Amino acid sequence: MSFFKFGSKTDRYGVLIDVGSGSVLTAIVFSAANQKLPQIVWSHREHAPLRNIDSMEQSAKAVMTALVNATMQLDSTGRKVLYDFDHNAKLSEVQCTISAPWSYTVTKNINYNQEKPYLITEELIEDLIETVQEKIKSDINENETLLHLGLSVITRGTMDVQANGYRVPFPAGNKAKTLTIARSSVIAQQYLIDVVDEMRDKLFQSAKVSKLSFMLVMYEMTRKFFGRGQDTCLIDVTYEATEIGVIRDGVLTYCTHAPFGAFSLAREISGIVGVTLHEAFGYLHTETPYTFIETLTKSQKEDVEAVFESYVEKLTQLFHETGDSLSIPKQISLNTDLKSEPLFIDLIEKAVKRTIKTEPKIILVSEEIIKILKEDESRKGKSSLPFDSALLLAAQFFHTKDEQHSFEYL
Repeated sequence: MSFFKFGSKTDRYGVLIDVGSGSVLTAIVFSAANQKLPQIVWSHREHAPLRNIDSMEQSAKAVMTALVNATMQLDSTGRKVLYDFDHNAKLSEVQCTISAPWSYTVTKNINYNQEKPYLITEELIEDLIETVQEKIKSDINENETLLHLGLSVITRGTMDVQANGYRVPFPAGNKAKTLTIARSSVIAQQYLIDVVDEMRDKLFQSAKVSKLSFMLVMYEMTRKFFGRGQDTCLIDVTYEATEIGVIRDGVLTYCTHAPFGAFSLAREISGIVGVTLHEAFGYLHTETPYTFIETLTKSQKEDVEAVFESYVEKLTQLFHETGDSLSIPKQISLNTDLKSEPLFIDLIEKAVKRTIKTEPKIILVSEEIIKILKEDESRKGKSSLPFDSALLLAAQFFHTKDEQHSFEYL
């Protein structure tokens, strides 16, 4: 058994859908077998209306509306651009990535130990995988909060196999005293899955569909770009959520999130300062995001600082939830809106220092992936690239599927 894919690549056209906490991206991408990088033919990100939201249900409805609108753009403008690019092109795959709070990535380990060495067989591996999968299912069913949300499993995958403490891609046929398997499942909101499936059935009936969490994509691309042996804390800050993923020795071991992001901060500040949500959002998307505080009254300043302090405390609580007895890794891989990076770098640094009492090493996903893309001779600098790191990660994931973990898409 191998938990990585190995296969011959072919030229493919695909549809990308990225469902964020407050926006939806649709894109068309071309993956050429003889090219290092994919080509983004067309893309569009539809933002949910920036307004006051009192519940997760309201937020979900806003995202559903954005998904429908983004799909309409794909079917009209996107198809026309694709025809002009290659009138013989066929969209053969639909890849949908889903961010928190609409998806959850759960990883569980199972150990099989014997006093004497035993032969590892395919049957044993399959039995262990089935056992750990049942454990994940049982944990979900016992979690009243998750059960109430109406979640379904959309992706399964074996993340790691170790025999006697050593990683082995092909364990069957070997002997060992200890066999450890790490298995991940992605669960997502059923109503969102239904909308994506309905869209595929109407617009791309013959296309294969794969649905997975954005955190799983971020993990795979971090492993590919930065090396799989490193310990890293992944942080994805979207408009309405902040999600973290903990990588230990190259394996995504734990994920959690807080339903609070960039739009959430803007709402709080808007109410305090008395400006529109759009203006408050603009404050946070500059190289000097705290400048606006200098013009506030003493009372307003204290209240705004309390908002930032509250977010830092939310991050600190997330950083204490690592799924094990260890602290979060000092290396941070941050993905967020390009213009909001200065703000979140500062807030994350403060939270990390409170958690592990040391300076973190923050790697910006946007900078790293654009640097990699610029190295390709077919690219002509940043001006030719979309400034959307989620799109770039999803496109690269689509392009390199044959080189990644073998996932089962349900």
